[in-house]
Amino acid sequence: MADFQWDCPASVGVARLDEQHRVLHRLIMSLIGALEADPGDSGTEDRFLEVFERAVEHFKTEEDYLEARGYPGLVPHRFEHELLLDWFRDQIVARPAPNARPLILLVKEVAEIIQRHHETVDKAYAEWLEAR
Repeated sequence: MADFQWDCPASVGVARLDEQHRVLHRLIMSLIGALEADPGDSGTEDRFLEVFERAVEHFKTEEDYLEARGYPGLVPHRFEHELLLDWFRDQIVARPAPNARPLILLVKEVAEIIQRHHETVDKAYAEWLEAR
């Protein structure tokens, strides 16, 4: 994993959401490590689907939490989640194609997208929560 760096997300100040962020980070970094060690590992496709399932679960938990607190930026935050999940689903559907992108590149792109999301959209709600 020496060529790929991805910092664990900063705390948003909500224990359950922070733990879900850490779990996603660990899953993705573990998957990258497995792919770098053995690109043909048959279990990596299932692990890729697990990352998607955890993201779905996390986004729902996050949205429910923010809705319960009246977060004013929830609509665009939810929309970004929907866009990300739609993109992710498209990638899953494309996986069986003979010309599908190498999984290692796709997983690294997922990591970068999630990192950007956390550093912008999640950071905004964390600041809002802290200011309350």
